[in-house]
Amino acid sequence: MTTPILWLLLSFSLNLRHAHGTWAAINSKTKSLGLEQKGEQESPEGSKCLAAASPRTLSADSPLPVFLHIPKTGGTSFSIALAQSFETEEILENSCLSSGMRIDEAKNLHEAKIGFGHTTTSGVSKYYRKDGTRVVSPITMFRDVVTQRASYFNEKVDKALYPTPTDWIKSDTFEAEFQLGHVLSTFGNATEKYKDELCNMEFVGLSEKMEDSLCLFSYKFQRRVEMLNSYRVKEDKKRVDWNQDEVEMAGKKSSAEIQMINFVKDMLDARIEAAKADIRKRVDGGQKMDWLCSKWATEMAQQTTEFQPKIDADKQRYMCSLDPKAYNYW
Repeated sequence: MTTPILWLLLSFSLNLRHAHGTWAAINSKTKSLGLEQKGEQESPEGSKCLAAASPRTLSADSPLPVFLHIPKTGGTSFSIALAQSFETEEILENSCLSSGMRIDEAKNLHEAKIGFGHTTTSGVSKYYRKDGTRVVSPITMFRDVVTQRASYFNEKVDKALYPTPTDWIKSDTFEAEFQLGHVLSTFGNATEKYKDELCNMEFVGLSEKMEDSLCLFSYKFQRRVEMLNSYRVKEDKKRVDWNQDEVEMAGKKSSAEIQMINFVKDMLDARIEAAKADIRKRVDGGQKMDWLCSKWATEMAQQTTEFQPKIDADKQRYMCSLDPKAYNYW
């Protein structure tokens, strides 16, 4: 009589250990995203960061995604992908590939399904949140900190004033929290608030994971977006030609921004993992997914139709004016 009881107790003990190990792993992942909570533990699938990335369709009744193009983060390539994946009438008027949106002049707020251009979170909200019938959902792309700063130096910094990266890094014009500032809309005043801002964003991508980022966008909004060969950003193209001292100097000044990018990397990995798990369930259930990107479809041995870009020659429409007045940065 004692043997079954002992076996039952042993089985319960093993199951308890397994459950404890599972929750420990979940708690560790949750803490890495800055999501630890007092009281009851929550799984990553129920966490704030992952919940915001749950899939939805785009319609006039849903929040309007507006892509905040942070300079030198692959935003032009990402915006081209959006322009080629949406009909002209679906794109917010005054959207721009590589300059500022005149978002205060857009007339198709209620019909648009996507918008893009240079701005910050406040640059979007100060206009659209006045409208009680359409909420705007800011989305964005980030890039490795030193790579982004090096690219910015190469193409944007006046070499007559700052001949070398060292000259620029040591100057007051080197914005150590450049990408972070676009999220918080305050520059040079880093706070932990960025975690809440990022977790609330329905989509956040990373230049170093451009194709996976596009696939995640396709999953999130159930709208297929693809990367074409003409894109300027390549995932294996680092574009950092600084010496080790310059890299270390820039990294030291940008420590707060590096923390944010590390947070973005963890969050993006978690969202991609959750998205792929959901897609696999859909595949197993025989669901057809026309929006599934080519890369993930190949990984899961699924057939996709040939991608047909919406815009080719007409993409010049989205070059926009480079007039500084067009920028809604601050």
